[in-house]
Amino acid sequence: MNHDYRKPLPGTDLDYFDTEAAIEAIQPGAYATLPYTSKVLAENLVRRCEPANLDAALRQIIERKRDLDFPWFPARVVCHDILGQTALVDLAGLRDAIAAKGGDPAKVNPVVPTQLIVDHSLAVEHAGFEADAFEKNRAIEDRRNDDRFHFIN
Repeated sequence: MNHDYRKPLPGTDLDYFDTEAAIEAIQPGAYATLPYTSKVLAENLVRRCEPANLDAALRQIIERKRDLDFPWFPARVVCHDILGQTALVDLAGLRDAIAAKGGDPAKVNPVVPTQLIVDHSLAVEHAGFEADAFEKNRAIEDRRNDDRFHFIN
């Protein structure tokens, strides 16, 4: 975590990262001209970028250039159920390959906290007006997708 632009929030025990000050130190007036998403990306850089690379990374945002690899440090990754499961399969395959070479597969983990959202998996076989419709549908879904849910867990 970067500390150059970390400041105390008055009246609290909290700190914040002054993205505006970081950008204004490079090019006065630039912060006000940035789109909201660029400000979000810049805040991420001010918080997490290596201090030696911060000015160059922020300058790229200010000047809207793509000369350098962008040092993105997400706080969390949220995966949709279909693509997230694909990522889990890749991760499991990588763990299997590490184990086959004699390595410790437990050391192969995402660097960033990750959440998998399974939000539309339930197929409706019993209509809502039926008694215990949810329980019946859930039992069918659990039976159909037992292997998938076991793998996800």
